[in-house]
Amino acid sequence: MDVLPGKQSLIYLWQLLFAVTALIQFYYLINFYLRLALYKPAERHQNYPPVSVIIAARNEYDNLLANLPFILEQDYPEFQVIVINDSSWDDSGSVLEGFKSQYAHLYVITRLEHDRFEGGKKLAVTLGIKAAKHNRLILTDADCKPLSRQWLKTMAGSVQEADQIVLGYSPYRKEPGVLNAFIRFDSLLTAMNYLGFALAGHPYMGVGRNLSYSRDRFFEIGGFRRHYSLASGDDDLLVNELASKENTVICIDKDAVVESLPEQSWKHFWRQKKRHLTTGWKYKKEHKFLLALQSLGLLLFVISAVILIANQVWLIAVISVVLLRILTQIAIFRQSAKWLGQRDLVFLAPFLEIFVLIFSTCVHIANVSTKQTTWKT
Repeated sequence: MDVLPGKQSLIYLWQLLFAVTALIQFYYLINFYLRLALYKPAERHQNYPPVSVIIAARNEYDNLLANLPFILEQDYPEFQVIVINDSSWDDSGSVLEGFKSQYAHLYVITRLEHDRFEGGKKLAVTLGIKAAKHNRLILTDADCKPLSRQWLKTMAGSVQEADQIVLGYSPYRKEPGVLNAFIRFDSLLTAMNYLGFALAGHPYMGVGRNLSYSRDRFFEIGGFRRHYSLASGDDDLLVNELASKENTVICIDKDAVVESLPEQSWKHFWRQKKRHLTTGWKYKKEHKFLLALQSLGLLLFVISAVILIANQVWLIAVISVVLLRILTQIAIFRQSAKWLGQRDLVFLAPFLEIFVLIFSTCVHIANVSTKQTTWKT
């Protein structure tokens, strides 16, 4: 197709952008996602250290009643469960008192609200860690349920050195509906990212729903001191500060999975996503660069492909590269999703990925003018 002289330079620019961003796509697929697809879990160690499980809870009566027994009844030699009842105004206290009478290894901390001092979740977690008897910590949330009685053994059995960080996996429960599929895919993509980056030697985050690190290292860096003013970041920012290529392992064994409850409306999911995306600017420079390049590269790849196809420039080449990228993505995602128990989402990946990119971009824009200040799990 003939192109007007005035548009020729723009077409050249889009051709260049397409070529560069296509290379970026395959770089991330092969260097990060393929590592997870080919991952072979190491054998679990049989020498299990004593562990302290930390759960910060605010107004979680129903979730504590439903999920806490699955944690208290883990098949593990020696462990304590510390629940911080953080200024709850529901009946969380009564259900915890009931469990205390049944389980001697449950320890409850009750923090009362102070009119002049809002501690937030980071204070609650810190109180729990200070009370922990054991150096090996495993953190989760009140709305999370281990899918196996071997959860603690699998997570703790991944540790070879005392100061190692273990990045676990916590999907959202499968339910009917478009929203649930979107939430589960967003969670899957996030997991593939942080697990693949960790395997490539760039650990940058973990999720507090299923995470393990040592009490000693937590206090060595001053806990949450460097980002205490942010409502979020009790998991990802701490990992970003603590983690390195040498001290980080992943654990995606099916026995280590902790399932979490998904949001039930787009409004609540929007709020959750806004909260989760408030911390990225505090990541290390190399991680911010890699993550920004990943998102921007995908956005420009899609835009340049659409423009070139619309103008019938490099038509066969562009379509071929796009199809190759989709097929490569599905092949890699298929194996990774098998590990992570989300295979039903694989063939929707090329479409859902674009929606996640658009959704996350809108959330980032919204976060520019707003600030999260409330306690959330």
